[in-house]
Amino acid sequence: MISKSQPLPERDALFFRLGVGFFIGVIVAYLTQEGTYEASQSKEYLWRESWAQTLTLSAFILWADAAVMRRVSLAIWTLVASALTLYIIWHMKSFSGDQDMGELTSNLILLALAFIANELVSSADQARKPFAPYELYFDEAWKRGVQLILAIGFTLLFWGILWLGAALLGFIGFDWLTRLLRNEYFAMPITGLAFASAVHLGDIQPKLLANVRGLALGVLAWLLPVITLIGAIFAVSLVFSGLQPLWDTKAATATLLSACIGFVLLINAAFQQGETDRKVQVVLKWCVRLAGLLLLVFAVLAAWSLGLRINQYGLTIDRTLAGMVVVIALAYGLGYSAAVFWRGPWMELLKPLNIGLAVFKCVVFIAILTPLASPARLSVDNQVKRLTSGAVKPEKFDWWFLRYDTGTYGRKAIDQLIQSPDMRIAKMAASAKAETLGPRPRYRGGDEFQEVERPDLSKLEVVAPKGAALPAGFMAQKFNDEAEVFVPDCLVRKPKNTDEACKAAVLDIDGDAQPEVLIMTKVGTVAAFKQSTNMWVAIRAEVTPSRNIELESVTKGEIRVVAPLFKDVMIGDSRVHFFPIDRPTNIIVDMEPIATAKSAEPAAQAPSKP
Repeated sequence: MISKSQPLPERDALFFRLGVGFFIGVIVAYLTQEGTYEASQSKEYLWRESWAQTLTLSAFILWADAAVMRRVSLAIWTLVASALTLYIIWHMKSFSGDQDMGELTSNLILLALAFIANELVSSADQARKPFAPYELYFDEAWKRGVQLILAIGFTLLFWGILWLGAALLGFIGFDWLTRLLRNEYFAMPITGLAFASAVHLGDIQPKLLANVRGLALGVLAWLLPVITLIGAIFAVSLVFSGLQPLWDTKAATATLLSACIGFVLLINAAFQQGETDRKVQVVLKWCVRLAGLLLLVFAVLAAWSLGLRINQYGLTIDRTLAGMVVVIALAYGLGYSAAVFWRGPWMELLKPLNIGLAVFKCVVFIAILTPLASPARLSVDNQVKRLTSGAVKPEKFDWWFLRYDTGTYGRKAIDQLIQSPDMRIAKMAASAKAETLGPRPRYRGGDEFQEVERPDLSKLEVVAPKGAALPAGFMAQKFNDEAEVFVPDCLVRKPKNTDEACKAAVLDIDGDAQPEVLIMTKVGTVAAFKQSTNMWVAIRAEVTPSRNIELESVTKGEIRVVAPLFKDVMIGDSRVHFFPIDRPTNIIVDMEPIATAKSAEPAAQAPSKP
């Protein structure tokens, strides 16, 4: 009899994992079965989808810990993790809205939380104490990471073989396997079985995982000198260039945080378990020290960059998420810098630091995924405060952000702003609730709308016909580059340099005796515009046979109207356009059989003369 205070033995763990994969696969297939669009928007379907994601994450925990955690501990941990996961998913779907963090981002944060928390709990249970030794955390975390990647690869390969078999059977007229693979009640359970088998295979082949892990750590460790050298050159260069060129990139925060993530990953790949199990090269030792200091420099620069943007335009969802990463990066930077100067064995402070920072990351992730620090809630509160304090005018406030991007939090804020004593705010809030705001301006996401510096279209050079001028209505119109068709930047904002300049042609291209306007850019693209009742509307333009126009021909004004190569064909109410193929020879396989066939035909007999 198996004791509840012991993990499952190897054979029982296999059957347990296969059973979990099969039964949860069947349940998830039932919960996610396709229905009508109306049904997919109902609360019942949201709950079904939430349960499906929760059960899938629970399956990962059961698969990973079946053979290492005590049975009673595994049961309790799975229930706690499932309850927290269900609440997080329910909050994201019910309160934050589809446009909050984005489904991909929120799911990645949730997976990171689940992975880190599971390794903390699993290792502690194996050590039979609240916190396990660092060596156990290191071994288990890297083992599970490699095991997860291999299991995903095995499952994808498994499905690739199944689809290959379906294709082969389809060639000879049998499609039963294709229909079977498309059936959720077959696909989900079989995926669960395949993934469970792959996880178990990793457990019973520890040498395989150890070899793969050793190879991955070795490769990553020797990438640390590369990123350290580049980071040092960058940091020194800032002393001479100043920070303004960095701020001018408009992507400083994201780039700096990406570098911070790279530093943390490569530092730990080089450090591993310190010098307790191996001798570390002197080059790697000094690179780890320098990288720890550079990490703090990059984290402070990222915080500075983000702070400037928030101070200027307030919080948005993206900036809240960036703030989460900045806080974590600063914690790592401060801790790793302290480890550089800590007395004792080389960087020994990293061991307790990594454990504490793992717990800290779990707390931050839980806060960001719940109302505690929901990006939607925090950004709504901040933007509304800026509006009511007069920092931003109601006419330039991003009402679309509240109405469409922040879920329940934004809609509740609009309801409150309707009661504002400021009539301008109340009127705009009422329009936002009634969805009568009109098209959304370009600058959005919580930022105050800014008037771009419009170009003076009267200075746009007209190259054809010679001496022609742009119509007055065209020059007076304000264009938007978020239209469904291509609109050149030179019509939207003032060009910064000559490389962004355009040239124009005024030609009657539809034969209605009214000229249209063609705008040609330096990169060889063409946009066309036709005068409608009270505005100029874009016409779809395509260049054939080459991709881009010849700039020399544009400069010389070699532009003229010609008859179409092919006339359009009307099929009912549908209009069909025809274009020439760049390489018509590509569609010709062999001309000889056609010629042979013609030569084999008997010649027509000429009538004999009487």
